[in-house]
Amino acid sequence: MKRFSVQVFFAAALLLGVGCSVPDMQVSQSMTSGGEALPVVGRSAFRLSLGAEKGFGFGQYQLQEIHRGWTSRADSPPDQIIQVNEAYQKYRFSLLDTASQKTWLVQAAAIQDATKAQAAGWSVELSKQQEFLKVAFTSPESGTWTLALADPGHYLQRKDFVGKFSNGKQEIDVAPVYKFDGKSIPSSEPLGYEFSKEGAVLASVQTVNNGKVWLNKALAPDLQMALASSCAALLLYQKLGETQ
Repeated sequence: MKRFSVQVFFAAALLLGVGCSVPDMQVSQSMTSGGEALPVVGRSAFRLSLGAEKGFGFGQYQLQEIHRGWTSRADSPPDQIIQVNEAYQKYRFSLLDTASQKTWLVQAAAIQDATKAQAAGWSVELSKQQEFLKVAFTSPESGTWTLALADPGHYLQRKDFVGKFSNGKQEIDVAPVYKFDGKSIPSSEPLGYEFSKEGAVLASVQTVNNGKVWLNKALAPDLQMALASSCAALLLYQKLGETQ
């Protein structure tokens, strides 16, 4: 049965082919004052489920060589940095930092209705979470980073959301954002995500509409690119649990 949402009007408009957008998500004060807002340029409103996809970018970062693949059960090649044997969504892309001319390969996989998933040295029982996403990439400077999200799939179960971003040396919390900017009624599904460490917000990404990324420019360039890579992966992520 399809979930009802405060965005039902917008969903209906899209089905009818009418162009519209939802209000932007609410961003923390520290991001609006100390972060740089980077609108996403060139992101297609219609996503492929298989094959190559057109690239897009935000700020100095460009997503290139985007490739999607869906599978019900397939083993990952041993040379891949992400090993997920059961995945219902897989995709990969290259992220180019046009300022430094560095390029990183980013890989992602998502599973649904699993009983247990492991990533980044931690595991989570998915009795309360409906969907699990894992993203991985390697920085020559700071090593392999892993983003892992376990999502219950609805605002009312938001306390059961688990999100971590780590390279084994530092750990960053990831939380969904449900609040619209200037609105009191939240969305039933995430409008984007917020990355924070010890209460300080480091980055935010809005996944609705055309998309937007906020980065704390006081961070080291390597950490900025790591956060940009995770934000880029979330901009490509297609939620599996649209129906239940």
